[in-house]
Amino acid sequence: MRNTCIGIALSAATLSASAGGLTIAEYQLSDHPAGGENPPPYGLRLDGILGAGVHTLSIDFHDDTVLTVTDNGGTLEINISGTLYGGEVDGMGGYVSAESYAADFNYVVNVTDVGNGWEVNGFSASNGGTLTNLNTMAVTEVYGMTDGNGLVLAFLEDGYRLDNDTTTWVGRGWVTDQPDGTDPHAGFRDWLFTGELIPAPSSFALFGLGGLVASRRRR
Repeated sequence: MRNTCIGIALSAATLSASAGGLTIAEYQLSDHPAGGENPPPYGLRLDGILGAGVHTLSIDFHDDTVLTVTDNGGTLEINISGTLYGGEVDGMGGYVSAESYAADFNYVVNVTDVGNGWEVNGFSASNGGTLTNLNTMAVTEVYGMTDGNGLVLAFLEDGYRLDNDTTTWVGRGWVTDQPDGTDPHAGFRDWLFTGELIPAPSSFALFGLGGLVASRRRR
């Protein structure tokens, strides 16, 4: 069960985000159970970017990562932010060594509503983010990358890779450390996570936004 304080903490964060656009919906994220290198479970894989070998980062360890969809003057945007934990996988269900990273990813170009969620299509160096190592404070820049068919990120209510499930929110997307969208590394570099809708904070009503947020119901 999620901590009850999450909704309270997100109230201020949501209002802050709305200064740059209207918040459509927020989701708390979790590791997807069907990742290719699970265990340990993860929500982001970064082989070759954080070092040689298989590198995975868990969302569940800190349990504070949120995906927010906003409408910024008619342009849809997606932000993924929180604290991830992990490192090089040791092949025995753990890590060779592990550290925590502050993640802040923004998809601000080519975000579209596809009915059962949102997709980002077509490469743009404006889509991506940073991972800040909270021990060394070193910053790694990462960019959204296409899957070969133009898809960069999808967050859909379709139960992707979940047996007998067609309704869980699942996110998947591809990343690179190259600003031109190329991928020189071996292995895999991608998001894979599930999401749970966070009810709109009651403080929205004070700003006359309650009806707007409610209009984007989970289908």
